[in-house]
Amino acid sequence: MVFKLVSCDGGGIRGYLTCLILQKLQDATGFLEKADGFAGTSTGGLIAVALADGRSQGKDMTGLIGDLVSLYRNDAHKIFQENERNLLDKAFDEVLKKFNLNGGLGILAAQYTATGLAEIGRTLVADRTVGSLSPDLVLAVNTVCLHRSDQIGWAPFSVTNQDLGDGPWLDMTPVKLLDVAMASAAAPAYFPPHLITANGVDYGYFADGGAFANNPVLNGINMAIAANRTGGIQDIEALSIGTGQQPADISEKMIKNPDDWGLLKWFGVTSGAHRGALLEMLLTTSAENQYWMARMILKDRLVRLNPPLPKVVGLDTYTPEAYALMEKSHEWAMHSLAWTKAVEMLRTW
Repeated sequence: MVFKLVSCDGGGIRGYLTCLILQKLQDATGFLEKADGFAGTSTGGLIAVALADGRSQGKDMTGLIGDLVSLYRNDAHKIFQENERNLLDKAFDEVLKKFNLNGGLGILAAQYTATGLAEIGRTLVADRTVGSLSPDLVLAVNTVCLHRSDQIGWAPFSVTNQDLGDGPWLDMTPVKLLDVAMASAAAPAYFPPHLITANGVDYGYFADGGAFANNPVLNGINMAIAANRTGGIQDIEALSIGTGQQPADISEKMIKNPDDWGLLKWFGVTSGAHRGALLEMLLTTSAENQYWMARMILKDRLVRLNPPLPKVVGLDTYTPEAYALMEKSHEWAMHSLAWTKAVEMLRTW
């Protein structure tokens, strides 16, 4: 029997593009009622958690994906609430703004508080826990554990609702789904690290899973196999959805003198690179690396939709122009060969 996986990349507000694609594919195939697993990283982690919870609660999935589209389109201002920083931080920001050098990420402190993100997430999953998910569904959400008492250093981690027995996987059954989504989306410099506690257990602080796998498709595949939900790679089909190919790079002209390239240039503060360039580069290359490795394994059983964006859309850019760019990218996707392949595969689910 085929294991049917839906995987959603990270990308901040560009999760709007992901949801537009999901919505049109759902209208064409009704695949969300048939998927066996949901994998997500960062904004994709929020989407994956909402979809797994929706299925477990018996929600109308067409309505749910419509709600997600509306949240990204209409409530982004709630998600990106400016952090109330101290006077020194604010003074530093004002200096940067005078020289048009600031925008998008905090230099001395997290740019945004997590309060608004928590408010949005709670409207989707309330206080339900990982353990409330149907065991028939496999959830895999990427995050980075910043400290674990049973090993040295920080560690990549995929939260799951599956019982994997003994091994390196923490039992997070009592953890709230909201905490899982917020931990996965805690992008460094944008949002603060997220602390997870449940039933008196302190799991520690977590950061954005895009640090190691912004495309979670391999983590979803791994989780399905580890949970004995499939006979092997040959029995897995996957839909991988990105948050748009950014027309961004760092040209030779920008670099000029490579010895001068410290953090401020990498983050686009004192260079011609776009804001947050270093983080965007890590997220993009991580996602594409995961895709190509998964493609070598699944071959034609993996379809990826990651349409090009006409211009760069920042992780926290929710202007009318940004939404128009994502909508144009979505239209491009619908006329692509990958779209045709996706619909053909999903109709067999």
